[in-house]
Amino acid sequence: MKTQLEQRLVELRAEYESGQKILKDIEEKLVKLESGKKNLNETLLRISGAIELLEEVLGEESKSSTPEVSDSETSGSEVQEAESELKEVEVPPVIRLPLEHAVKKLEEAGLRVGNVGEKSVFVGGLRFGDVVQQEPRGGTHVDKGSAIDLIIAKKGKVKPNLSQNSVLSSFSDH
Repeated sequence: MKTQLEQRLVELRAEYESGQKILKDIEEKLVKLESGKKNLNETLLRISGAIELLEEVLGEESKSSTPEVSDSETSGSEVQEAESELKEVEVPPVIRLPLEHAVKKLEEAGLRVGNVGEKSVFVGGLRFGDVVQQEPRGGTHVDKGSAIDLIIAKKGKVKPNLSQNSVLSSFSDH
């Protein structure tokens, strides 16, 4: 029993010394990181000062070179452009959403669902009935009220090969 306790004491001392070395290394690295942080903060402060200075200089130049237009001088084409911008909306991305959620999200954006098709798709994490394609794509701008065509995943007649040698195996782990 005594030999086991002595052996354990030796192990604990070795572990303690190892931990002390690691702690010392970490403390040295922290000192270096703090020094690097201080240098980076000083550099960023100089850069932000330069940015402010350049923005002031450019702001003064653009104000002096750009004639101001009063509201009464706005042309008809400018009004039409402003109105068309109000009618345009961004298409929200609805891929991987269930059809019901996709429809709701599109309607909330002022759009409507156009044609809905089905496609047999075998991708991990995708449920049958989820949107797999949309046209136009999410992020594009279209007129308010435009139709967005959707393709949803449907069950196929063939079970996919998910063996390790299969192309689909990398998708089945997700």
